[in-house]
Amino acid sequence: MAREWLNHHANLEGQWQQGQPEFVKSSNKVTLGGVSVRIYETAASGAVILSPVGTPLSSYGGAEVYLKVVFSNRRSKLLSAPLGTPIELEHVESLELNLLCPVGNAAATSVSYRALVNGHCIYETLSAPAAVDSNLISGATGVPKPGQSYNETRALDVTVLIPGGLAVERMTLDGYRFVGSGSALVGARIYAGSTQALVSTSQDVSISGPSVDVPITIPVSATLASGGSYRIGFYVMGNPPALSSGNLFETASFPYTDLSGRFRINSTHGVGADAFPQGTNAFAPRVTVRARML
Repeated sequence: MAREWLNHHANLEGQWQQGQPEFVKSSNKVTLGGVSVRIYETAASGAVILSPVGTPLSSYGGAEVYLKVVFSNRRSKLLSAPLGTPIELEHVESLELNLLCPVGNAAATSVSYRALVNGHCIYETLSAPAAVDSNLISGATGVPKPGQSYNETRALDVTVLIPGGLAVERMTLDGYRFVGSGSALVGARIYAGSTQALVSTSQDVSISGPSVDVPITIPVSATLASGGSYRIGFYVMGNPPALSSGNLFETASFPYTDLSGRFRINSTHGVGADAFPQGTNAFAPRVTVRARML
């Protein structure tokens, strides 16, 4: 793949007062989605001029320039500039180029500062983005709601946060229960929030009872646009309905971001049919979406 260039320029000017932070951070970030990366170079140029008020003395300083590498397991490492030897890293979720500029000095009561600093990172992606599981309940505060009737469509209203969008590969429903003899029809559903159109393609599955807390995974094909609003969930109908229930979740407040950082969850919804879930429903299904970046 072609080499790419992550750049960030800081053009800062202002008046620092005693008691304020002595450094200002500025950054630029690229989300890669769990790929292997070869980093060829990091480098920086420029300087910071600090002029204490009331004196003719000016001092020159350099900004700290470093690369924050975030991996798919949410751990991170810092890499200082300049880098002269290429390195290869696996499962890289994002690269963040940071400039940390000094703007004050504790020995002065006030400092006039001017920072002109530029940093860059040259890198190459070595693999396609990996598929990542996003648990739409993760990141929420609230309480579990076990044993709730589940014979309808329940969904979460989400906004896609990833630049470029996502390709959904599968969805999993956790906490579903069918007690006794009989069966249940379960189907993954993704609706466009703006048009209420069904945008997912999947094959519904039939669950034979009894089945208690066994995750139900269904292959799904759907393309989700960056910034787009969708209602993601499952349609379930038990036969007989009285034996069909789920361990759901009542969220304390909205919005929140799931722990994968890919979705902002805005609200929860339901409808007593296999249709767009337009009604408000406090109890959310436990949905996990596996998707890769486009």
